[in-house]
Amino acid sequence: MAEYPRSSGKLHVSKGHLECGHKRHHVSCTIRIPFEAHYSIPGSYVGDDSPVINTNSHESIAWPASDADDMDPDPVEGSIPDVDGATWTETAGDDDDTSQGTTGEFVSNPGGARNIPRIAKWRLNLTALSQVHNIYMVAYRNSIMVSRPSSCVTSAFAVFPTLVLDPPASEASQEVGGYMDTEFPHQVNRLIVGDLGHEEILLLAYDDGDIIAYYTRHIESEMQRCEEGGRRAKILPQPFFHENVGMTAWGLAVHKESRLIAASCNLSNVSVFAFALAGESYEHDKETYPAKFFTTIWKDAYGDMTAEPADCEFLSESKASSLESIVHRRDINWRIVLQTSGDNIPNISFSDDEDGKADKIVAVDIMGDLWIMDIWHLVRHPHVKLEKIHWRFDHWHSPRGWGVLVLPESSFLPTDESFMDSVGLPPQEAIYITDNTGRQWIDTSDSILHVQDNSIEHPWVRHDREDLFEINPHDAGNGSRHLPELSWRDFAAVAEVPACNMVDKSLLSQPKAAVGRIQSDAIASQPKPVLKDGSSILRTYELDIELCHRFQEGGSGVMCEGAIDQDRPSHSVLRSVMASCERLANLAHVPELSLVVAGSMCGRVALVTLTRPAEGAYSFDRGFKIEAILPRKSEEEVCMRPMCPLLGLAVGPMPRSDVRRSSNAHHGSKRYRLMLHYYDLTILSYELSRDPVDNHLSFF
Repeated sequence: MAEYPRSSGKLHVSKGHLECGHKRHHVSCTIRIPFEAHYSIPGSYVGDDSPVINTNSHESIAWPASDADDMDPDPVEGSIPDVDGATWTETAGDDDDTSQGTTGEFVSNPGGARNIPRIAKWRLNLTALSQVHNIYMVAYRNSIMVSRPSSCVTSAFAVFPTLVLDPPASEASQEVGGYMDTEFPHQVNRLIVGDLGHEEILLLAYDDGDIIAYYTRHIESEMQRCEEGGRRAKILPQPFFHENVGMTAWGLAVHKESRLIAASCNLSNVSVFAFALAGESYEHDKETYPAKFFTTIWKDAYGDMTAEPADCEFLSESKASSLESIVHRRDINWRIVLQTSGDNIPNISFSDDEDGKADKIVAVDIMGDLWIMDIWHLVRHPHVKLEKIHWRFDHWHSPRGWGVLVLPESSFLPTDESFMDSVGLPPQEAIYITDNTGRQWIDTSDSILHVQDNSIEHPWVRHDREDLFEINPHDAGNGSRHLPELSWRDFAAVAEVPACNMVDKSLLSQPKAAVGRIQSDAIASQPKPVLKDGSSILRTYELDIELCHRFQEGGSGVMCEGAIDQDRPSHSVLRSVMASCERLANLAHVPELSLVVAGSMCGRVALVTLTRPAEGAYSFDRGFKIEAILPRKSEEEVCMRPMCPLLGLAVGPMPRSDVRRSSNAHHGSKRYRLMLHYYDLTILSYELSRDPVDNHLSFF
């Protein structure tokens, strides 16, 4: 498995730097940006420059009066469906008020509202930093704005983006239409960057089912030409990949070694696009090749191949085996559709075999179930379903599944024999659990009490301004799941907690039952689902983080409930969105720092260090601890946290030299920047690094 060059010490996280939307887009302070909230803070000033924060002030904050101005001011109302099918009423915008038209261009109007780009609401992560070039990408509705951070300290940008990518919709998307927005379906739901072979790509998922990809080197080249010539782009980079998956698309994954792209959609399936390996970069010439450039194979939830989704006829085993060998040759382009019997799939990840080749897709559906699906075998390799941990909740009150990552052993930071260093709390505060199927966990939920400068209470609660919330009794999010009888571990037989640092393995030594209810008695006796390269699976819910079992004898999972939760009134929501937006769906893995950045749409982000205690030290061989929750309490106290949803988070290496010509600027870098981009266009930036001396995550 791959080994990453990695510092092994304390993680440093800088103080946050805030750049408000008015400054970034040169908008007059008299104009209200949608979703924006204003705060009056003693000892601070918000003007044309970044806020000047008086961190020594201990006076109470004068929170704004509650009024309709805190809402998106556009007057047209509509019912917008969530990825899980829930609906609520929110405000929608009038395109005449935006500077971003169908071509994604801005109209220069200094100080005016036309400088404000419009966002696509209720999507997944819409921002990314290149890991190779010093470029930042953000999706506003149908367009992708590409800018170059002009400062390594503040990550400041020019007012207007250097490039605006506006890929057209495919012909197939016209038939698919939109799920989130039926009137304007060609809007981005998700974007990521990743390596496809030796090329870094930008990959986009759209509401109309389109999947589009660009090479970032093409974007970088055009940006350099624009910067050197002092002009706007004349010839925009063209996507090298443009396909459609049949319904609104959400989950995205890229595999470097095997050169695969995967995308999930609301048909409850995952499409894996396997390119012909001819030694050349793939370019799709639609004038030469037909529209269906990929030969499609469908696999049902039992792992058997069918000709079409509704086809009940299966290939004979001999024919399927013959086709398997043809697929493995990779001499034509294949699309392998992996169907599930689950729900919508917001996140996916590849898992590898022992040689580092892509072997399976790991997907999480919104009901919280994990699906482990073999890519290459066409018969007798049924999907493995790992049920959600909150199995006793009813359908509406059960926390939804939102995120998944496959994490190789090399991503886990070796720790000493301190239980605290491994999971973030002393052993006497952990709870040891076995459910009625034999599954085993360590509950580390109380570790959140040991996170420094964490905001346990919502700032409006701390300052007696609960009146700023709206109460939505129909919302099934915050408030309805926090009653003691609804704890995830209600099913559990709680073991006695040992009074020493070394956890007795006999606590969790009972053999596991078969995990996951397989759909047929004929396949119920299949072996336990073990990822071939020994990787672990991280699963996230609305508020919770779970490191799943490795399915080995005596092993256990680690569960932290309410990782990014804050106390606030039951069923309380922000007026600007009128529904709960707790969903830990935006996950970024930074192998070099042994770090996972887990962002919630509510605007809070957990920095999670992956840990690996000494062999045999504890009943778990891998764990995690939450190092920090951003924005911190001290930053909330000076109103650096925007009271609106998070548009996206982006993590990338800090440039080491010329920020303009940066093809090798990140080589060997141990410093990363984290950028949190909010609905009100505010960007909150941090710098991350890990000290080589010890094993903690800290702040610069």
